[in-house]
Amino acid sequence: MTTLLLSVVLLQGSAASIPQDRSFFAASERIGYTGTISVYNTLKDAQEGRNPRHANIPVPQRDLVIYTVLNRPSFYDNFNSILTLWYPNEGRNPNNKNEGFVQMYDSNANNWKNHVGFWQKDLDTFVLQVKGENASYPLGEAAGDFARLWNAGVPPTSGEGTKGTFLVYEYRLVATGLAAEDKDKDGFYENTKNATNYSGYFKGIFRNESERHPESNGYYVFNLTFNNVSWAVQNGFAKDDRFGSKTVQ
Repeated sequence: MTTLLLSVVLLQGSAASIPQDRSFFAASERIGYTGTISVYNTLKDAQEGRNPRHANIPVPQRDLVIYTVLNRPSFYDNFNSILTLWYPNEGRNPNNKNEGFVQMYDSNANNWKNHVGFWQKDLDTFVLQVKGENASYPLGEAAGDFARLWNAGVPPTSGEGTKGTFLVYEYRLVATGLAAEDKDKDGFYENTKNATNYSGYFKGIFRNESERHPESNGYYVFNLTFNNVSWAVQNGFAKDDRFGSKTVQ
């Protein structure tokens, strides 16, 4: 059983609720990513890593935005999103391209199954961990998560050609150099600086469901790693980091 298949099993048996006192938020436009994508014809092959149609296609360096909120209405409603930072400078930037694009925009936070954001004891490092499943693209007026992933291995397309479902996914962000303080003396710690280092990953299995571009259909195993390379930061378009949590461990 592969790691990704094991993740599916764990998600099916996990609890979705987190106590109110585990509230947190994590918002950053200052992260970079790269990685690989492999494409398979069947879910079984994707889960087992066998018979790839395309193997280990490199994902070019891109900027990332994470915006995740749990039980902190003073900050925003519950939210779960991770996507390419395509919009700075009205979209005129090197990230607004089909190659390497990723988007999971769960605006009502209904597809995550495990989620936690906490400070390490030094109050300088924030850790965000999220696992979820079945993040989809809207059908007509139905609710959805605007799930998209670069159709690696075939001529790149945008929009409908990259839509589908993240059957299973997980991401972990570790941000350091944040110097958290309990500003309101209520036990909720927030960062006072932007992070000096970002690490972590976003991985899972995505099913392409395009109707206009059937050549893109298949199961995409993606493995993205986070880094500190950010066009938005270098060019002054990235907003300041916002990290906060009551949990210290």
